[in-house]
Amino acid sequence: MNLIERLVKSSGLCVVDDAIKGKRTVAEREFKRGDVLLSIPPLYSFPLSKEPADSQHQTESARCALCFLPLPLRYPRCSQCRQAAYCSTRCLSKHWTQRHYFECGLTDQQQIDKAAMKLKPEYRAYLHMAIGIGAMLQYVASTVPAKVPEWLHVQASAWNQLVSHRQDHSQLLLKQYGEISRVIADANAGSLRFTSNGEEDLEDAAITALCRSGCNNFATYDMHRPQMSGYMCSPLVSLLFNHSCFPNATFVFSNGMQVVRALEDIGQGDEIMLTYTDSLLPHSERQKRLAEVYFFSCSCKKCTHSTTRGRIDELMSRALEVSGHMPKLLPTDYARPPAIDPWVVQLIQPFTSFILETPNELEQKMLEVISTTDACDMSFAAYQHWLECQDECLDHLSRGSTDANMMMWACISSLYVLAFYILAYPPYYSLIGFQCLETAKLLWNSLVTITSIPANFQTIVCKAQIVRLAQCALTILKVSADPAISTPSNPSINSQIELLYNQQNTS
Repeated sequence: MNLIERLVKSSGLCVVDDAIKGKRTVAEREFKRGDVLLSIPPLYSFPLSKEPADSQHQTESARCALCFLPLPLRYPRCSQCRQAAYCSTRCLSKHWTQRHYFECGLTDQQQIDKAAMKLKPEYRAYLHMAIGIGAMLQYVASTVPAKVPEWLHVQASAWNQLVSHRQDHSQLLLKQYGEISRVIADANAGSLRFTSNGEEDLEDAAITALCRSGCNNFATYDMHRPQMSGYMCSPLVSLLFNHSCFPNATFVFSNGMQVVRALEDIGQGDEIMLTYTDSLLPHSERQKRLAEVYFFSCSCKKCTHSTTRGRIDELMSRALEVSGHMPKLLPTDYARPPAIDPWVVQLIQPFTSFILETPNELEQKMLEVISTTDACDMSFAAYQHWLECQDECLDHLSRGSTDANMMMWACISSLYVLAFYILAYPPYYSLIGFQCLETAKLLWNSLVTITSIPANFQTIVCKAQIVRLAQCALTILKVSADPAISTPSNPSINSQIELLYNQQNTS
């Protein structure tokens, strides 16, 4: 039994052959919602950074090298390489123990930054990732095996088993990868290796590595808000878990670890699946992205319109797929709060009951609600409108605006966004939890700030609704995130919800 097989078995999982997918990973035992299915550091990862002004300046870290949370105004750095920055000394110490003790100095960040200026900004992350992967693989190959952490041996072995799909990539993308590979060869950023035997032309091997990582990398997101925080390559997770547009598992990036968790109860023999794309996208857009980036089509229960979930997806997608069916005129006048369509409340109420009380036939109730709703109201274009309105209102409020209409707009937009998330994602998906918390905070701020809540909003902007949404947020994020994580500049989800409760009890 090799290292990968041993780790998979010890996690209660099993990889079996599949006539269509090739391989699939199933549960060897029962898992409860929120259980950890697998936890492993990625082969390589890096947080988002501020772009240097020119080739004479080094990339400035914007986030912690371990947890990927935003850096405070003053922060510690690794005393040796002076490249890795941290939000706290705790993260610095933990990162050193976990991996930085061998990563430190493997690559020259100044050389990488100088080389990156030769590329368009959107391709610089590809360069960074490829050099990081090459440095990790070179370290594994050139180090006494006993000194290499077992998890790194596992990730390197999994990397060698990933399919690159090089022959399936477009010529335009291969040309761009060729340019990146030439920059890698000229960067002199460190000793690199992209294959197990090391017998390779560096530029050609880099192109294959870029193809392989391009269809297997992950984006990471904040533990406190749905905001992208960095990138990681975790070959084992890519190798094990197939895609579903309505997955039964998700992952979080927590303190340098990729942690895969169950979104629902999983029975023995059930396949465990993640999602490779945004499940809120219309069916045609999801299939297009999966075909172009991952080179397969999806036939999960959300893409099969004979199922209840598939029928919901079909109704949400119909506005884009019916010729000439454009969204209706949506409200944009911030001087007057918009009305809330009945379907929004009719979705949120049974959802909160599903999370907090007795499980009900949520999908069937959702289907009943949207079957009688105008397709334009729940099109992807309508979702984008409400999301943009929410973000614009939040931006105004964060800059000190106390305009009552703006606050009501923020609340109503947030409720619409929550309704779309409920329709598109599994019930315990983290985005729904974050949106429940955001909506609860907006409703509370409106309740304590606006002297006279309009009569038609009083059933929405009330303590009972705020408490239910906050409870939903905590219940969901205990499953799909880590609500206890905090830093001095980033209060935990637990503390944010506790503050909401305390404010209501003392008001």
